[in-house]
Amino acid sequence: MGSCVPFADEEPFSERVKNLKNQDLLEIWEETQQIENLLRSEIQAEISLAPDYEQTIIDELRLRSSRQCLSAAPPKGCPNS
Repeated sequence: MGSCVPFADEEPFSERVKNLKNQDLLEIWEETQQIENLLRSEIQAEISLAPDYEQTIIDELRLRSSRQCLSAAPPKGCPNS
């Protein structure tokens, strides 16, 4: 039977991101940004909900992009393509 929780609780987020699609990572990042912006406007204070998560997502996307650029046929947008 399926579960709505795709990861074990013990698995760190830095490991979880490795198994997510790029679109899923971007959606997590976008939703976090939207919640932060809403809270900032409501309480009039500078807050950051998940800076470690955000940096982990960015690092993972950069790593994937670098790997793709180093492949035999790099897509447009890669340096020197």
